[in-house]
Amino acid sequence: YMETSPLGRAEWIKFYGMLVGKEKTADSLFCIIEKQYNQLKQKTHNVKSRPTVITELKYSSAWYVPGGQSTMAKLIDDAGANYIFSYTKGSGSIPLSFETVLDKGQKADFWLIKYNQKTDKTYSELEKDYSPYKNFDAWKNKCIFGCNTSYVNYYEDTPFHPESLLRDLIIILHPEIMANE
Repeated sequence: YMETSPLGRAEWIKFYGMLVGKEKTADSLFCIIEKQYNQLKQKTHNVKSRPTVITELKYSSAWYVPGGQSTMAKLIDDAGANYIFSYTKGSGSIPLSFETVLDKGQKADFWLIKYNQKTDKTYSELEKDYSPYKNFDAWKNKCIFGCNTSYVNYYEDTPFHPESLLRDLIIILHPEIMANE
């Protein structure tokens, strides 16, 4: 989970393939993943506008954001956007105060969140959770996109299929690029 590259993370499939005697199968699977990821990444290579992105939600007294060298930061970059906290060090989560996130991310174009509950999160529920969320432009412009890990296998699938997450991010951040796909 501390890999700094989405493809580096997915490449662990080759190691697992070696462990179970399926090296050729694992190698061929990784080649497909790598090809698809790089094809998607190429689609955003010359985007004229790179929207800004914040992620996650406040939890207790801290807001844990992915470090600037994390796979999520790299995925956002590869999707043709600018991650607000890309300047931070490390590939793990970084605890920040709400005030810091608001200061740096208030004008962000998009806000990506993950959560786990029986029903999809709504804006009114987010407001009940923490009313200062309304101060973000992404809130005001209805540009919050969530992944409910209660029924989406985010943690199980994305480490080995970053191309799927990259596709989703491009659809969110640059729908014009994926309009015909």
